[in-house]
Amino acid sequence: MGAPASYSSQMKRIAGISVIAAILLAGCASSRSVLYSGQSIGVGTKKTVVTDAAAVRDARSARAEWVAMVNLESGHGLKAGFAAVPPHKFRSQLAAAARRYGFTVKRVDFLHPQRPTPLVIVQTSRYVAFAHAVPSVEHSLDPHRGNDDLKGWSFGGFCLEALDERGVPFLVVSNTVSRNGVTGGQWARSDPLYPFAHG
Repeated sequence: MGAPASYSSQMKRIAGISVIAAILLAGCASSRSVLYSGQSIGVGTKKTVVTDAAAVRDARSARAEWVAMVNLESGHGLKAGFAAVPPHKFRSQLAAAARRYGFTVKRVDFLHPQRPTPLVIVQTSRYVAFAHAVPSVEHSLDPHRGNDDLKGWSFGGFCLEALDERGVPFLVVSNTVSRNGVTGGQWARSDPLYPFAHG
């Protein structure tokens, strides 16, 4: 059996496929019913509807978990090869993505100047279209170059959170470059809103 594809290779393949899906869906605003269509954990399990209050708690927890992981890896002094992307260039790339995929940027923070890790919060009413576009958005903002998962990233970590038009989170995706590779995470309010495959 061959070795499993690297995280970066999987991201590049998914990003290419998601561009097509995003273009097809970009013109259609999502029905709010998808926010309450339920979240299932595992095959054959009963879906659980995530309330607004629970969505806020879950997204806050996902973000806090990412921040804790970033802080831990920064404390280890990981010397990975990160590209020097100035904040103004990142904001320009983010603005371009916002125009292309139809979202509004609400917040951009950079954690740990010595190990740049952007946290981005956006807002949109096109829930499903945005979810499908997330791999492409993430790849455009935090691209990977080369075949080594420990090197070639623009940042030591990246987190993207999306809010609906009322400010309630509906998805969070993140990654962190650790000593052992890249750890990625995702949370979504309902099954159709997961950007990547989940079980």
